[in-house]
This record gives sequence, C-alpha cells and structure tokens, in this order.
Amino acid sequence: MNKSNIFYQDQKIYTYDCLQNYCASPVSVLNYFQEIALEHSAALKAGPYELDRMHLAWIVVKYHIEIIDYPKFLQTVRVGTWAGAAQGFIANRGFVLEDEDGKTMVKGQSHWMMMDFDKDHIVRVGDNEINNVYQFKEDGDKYRIPRLKRVADWDSHRQFAVRYLDIDYNGHVNNVRYLAWAFEAIPADLISKVEVADFDILYKEQAKFGDVVTVCYKKTDDTHCRMDIQNQDGLLLCQIGMTLRPASRKPNHE
Repeated sequence: MNKSNIFYQDQKIYTYDCLQNYCASPVSVLNYFQEIALEHSAALKAGPYELDRMHLAWIVVKYHIEIIDYPKFLQTVRVGTWAGAAQGFIANRGFVLEDEDGKTMVKGQSHWMMMDFDKDHIVRVGDNEINNVYQFKEDGDKYRIPRLKRVADWDSHRQFAVRYLDIDYNGHVNNVRYLAWAFEAIPADLISKVEVADFDILYKEQAKFGDVVTVCYKKTDDTHCRMDIQNQDGLLLCQIGMTLRPASRKPNHE
C-alpha cells in the first residue's frame, strides 16, 4: 500500500484504553480503527453528518485484524486508514497502527455496506455520488476475509443486557461492543495467560437497546476460540474467531 494514500491521525494510549499489562486492549484497538474510518470520511465531507442528511450510513460487515505488537500506556502511535476497492454492494477499507518509527504494530482489513434508511435496504456503493471522494477502483486490490466454521457444541454461555450506552448514532449496538462481549466470555483462568493475536468479526444482524444477548464460547484448539452472539430470540447477530498466544510480560516502566 502506498503510504501517501493513507489518512493518518496520532493516537495517545491512555490508562482507560489498557488492560492490567499496561497494553491497549483489542477493544481499544478496534475503537481506534472505527474512529479513524469516521474521521477519514468526515475529512472528505462524506462523513456521518453529510450521510445523515441523505438518510444513508455505512455499516461494517466484516473485520480481520492482526495484532503484531500491542501499543502501551503513554505511547503515541499513528493510526491510519485507506479506502480500497469497491464492487457492487461491498467497499473495502484497510487499517494500520504504527509506532513512532513507522513500524507496523497492528494491521487490518474490513468490508462495508451502505444502508439507505428510507428504503430500509443496502444500496450499491457506486450509486451515490458522495462516494466518489474515495476514488474506489473496481479493479483495485480486494481483501477476502475468511468465513468462520460453524460450531456444533459450545463450552460455555454468557449473557449481557444491552444498555443505552451500548447504542451508537445509528440506533443499534456499536460494532465494537460485540468484541467486548466476546472478550469477556473467555474464561478467567485463560484470559490471564493469553492475549489476542488476531480476530475476525462477521456481523449478521443488529442488536438494539433492551435486548439480552448470549455469547456462546468454544475453545476449538490450543490457540483458537470461537464465539457466536445471538439475541433473546435466538437470532444470530455476530460471529467472532480469535487466535490466542501467550500473554506478553508487563513492560518495564521504572
């Protein structure tokens, strides 16, 4: 990827971003990426305010995120994003998080769809002139995010009530919240020993305020786990797959 095409913002790592090892959590990393995507669109005058007046909104449908090294408390990193190829109903968006020396710490890819709220269905990306600012190329680089295998039996289940503060400006649960629920479904005796090396998220349906969601958890092997998230009616909302590795030691901050 040509770095001249990447939209960058600096990001300082605060204590509220971090886990007990002083490293930003996977949830914080995904928040950085979601935010930079919105700031990029806003900088191009094609952001949430402009789309809201047109009764349109971008909906993320897939993420694939690889965490090479976790940013740490007090570190200032650069978070970047770029618009990739678009074809039909799908637009690709890439992400990167770099340290002060330009070394890649986290990288990711995502698929997005555009929703027309008046018609209550998705629309073709190229049918709206506002998307011309991204200079999408149908023959450009595309990223294929893998499907997640179905799970026949689950190790455990955990429930969460959807709170008002879980809801974003589109009126449904913020996309990052699903990762937070999945992360908290990992058993306590395991999560203290591992960290997330990469994860895939496939969004299926939307949860709303007042729903009760259930996270179904399965450790598929020594380094992988799977989660399905469904609502109180059994509707599948989201599928998540994670690769785990031994947790990093606490950084020496003396």
